[in-house]
Amino acid sequence: MFNNSPLRLLALAAVLSLAIAVPAAANTKVNVRVEGAKATLFDGKVTATPGSLRANIGSDRAAHLCNAAFNKGYGSAAATPTRALLAASEAPLGDRLLPLGLEWFGSLNDFMLASAGAEKPSGAMYWDYWVNWKGYNQDPDMGGGCHFALKPGDQVVWAVTDGSMPLLRLSAAKTVRAGASLTAHVANAHTGAAVAGASVGGARTNAAGNVKLKLRRAGSKRLVASKTGAIRSNAVKVRIR
Repeated sequence: MFNNSPLRLLALAAVLSLAIAVPAAANTKVNVRVEGAKATLFDGKVTATPGSLRANIGSDRAAHLCNAAFNKGYGSAAATPTRALLAASEAPLGDRLLPLGLEWFGSLNDFMLASAGAEKPSGAMYWDYWVNWKGYNQDPDMGGGCHFALKPGDQVVWAVTDGSMPLLRLSAAKTVRAGASLTAHVANAHTGAAVAGASVGGARTNAAGNVKLKLRRAGSKRLVASKTGAIRSNAVKVRIR
């Protein structure tokens, strides 16, 4: 969710002093994708709600609210990225996320996600989140995972990162004729810049971020982009006719 660098902690603390109302629905349907260091742990739609969480790491093991309004000190109660992660862990196929390791930081009025299932990053690596392709590094006012008010249809990504790794975004046609070429494109989700050398369907993107694939058999194919030093992309399911 956030690392423990002094600058990061000060920036998150500053978020608490802002005073802007944030309306949001209480029960919020969103898509949650959780990217571990080596594999996608979850990708699906969940219904997130505002509520509390109980810390299970650190000296404070009490329950604390995670509803954006309480954590920022203003606005309406709303579902948050951390509560959406909890909903994902309770969904079918969400057991890979359990247990969630949560530590409460009273000075920030927020939890830190220390682990999800077997994924316990260490050193420079930590868990962080993005909403609609935007993360803390692009918008420090997002704050921690209990500070951000989600809206219906939001795309939430949790991933292990060192803070500098770009989040990949994959785009491709959803339907193609068997034997025809399919062009897929990989970009940096925040900047939109093309990403060369990303692996998609066994091939690598060129300098323009494009790769041509020939899907010969009718059926369906799930494509994902990956690259060392980057966060795995969204999946694109292609129907081959």
